[in-house]
Amino acid sequence: MIPSQSTKIIYLGDGTTTSFPFNFKYSAGDDVKVAIYEVATDTTTVLERDYFVDTNANIVKYPGYPPGEEPALSDQPEPLPSGYKLVIYRETPITQEVDLGSKYPLNTLEKMDDKAILICQELAEKMTRTLVVEQGSELTPRQLVEELRENTALAVASASAASISENNAGNSATAAYNSAVDAAGSKDRAEDILADIEAAAETVGGVATVYDPNKQYEKANQVMVENGDTYRCIEPSLGEYPPTSGKWVLTATGKKDTFERDEDDDLVPCRFAQASDLWSIDNDEDICPRHIA
Repeated sequence: MIPSQSTKIIYLGDGTTTSFPFNFKYSAGDDVKVAIYEVATDTTTVLERDYFVDTNANIVKYPGYPPGEEPALSDQPEPLPSGYKLVIYRETPITQEVDLGSKYPLNTLEKMDDKAILICQELAEKMTRTLVVEQGSELTPRQLVEELRENTALAVASASAASISENNAGNSATAAYNSAVDAAGSKDRAEDILADIEAAAETVGGVATVYDPNKQYEKANQVMVENGDTYRCIEPSLGEYPPTSGKWVLTATGKKDTFERDEDDDLVPCRFAQASDLWSIDNDEDICPRHIA
């Protein structure tokens, strides 16, 4: 006779208790199982050692061992602390090993019992494909399902937020790359402008040679044409007349006394202009208005 439906009992750890009685029926001592449930993580660990089932007193000892097989205290676990639960439960093999023989009605009775066992095995197999709460958990199956739904919704929202953040990061990276490219282009343009300025600064007031159509001119070279105008080369040029070429820019006009004699009495360009339309140099080497000179 089995008057009770109880199949397990749960104890809260307190750090001192080591003996835990139980009162449910069982077929064999090996059918009594022990597990430890951790409340904080909602996980159950089925014990394989360090416990003893006293089938005479119906008591589980943890830590516990068969008489005479106790290890040293240093090798034994501490009594179950708070925050943990000890779960004692029954797990009976779903088998029927009694053979009543073939004489009627014993064989019929045996078949009846066998059928009940077959049904139990089928139910046990179905249970392996269902969602169950942990041994020792106080959650109901419905609460567990609701909790899973909430966690799933949070996971989906987090994944969506992560995807948006990833896209934003990609857009930011692209924008940063484009900015870097623009900055590099601006830097190159600035360097070109600076080079032009420096070349011009080096040549302003310098020597302007007489233009030679057979000579290769490079950037920043200055030449003077027959009317006294000076031009600066802005692109390499060969045989391209400065006044009509886009590779030259006008730097000065209206010079007077464009040429002078050197020590060998050869005609050479003046290093510095001696006069202009409005100004000239007097006998004292001072600049004065042209009508005074």
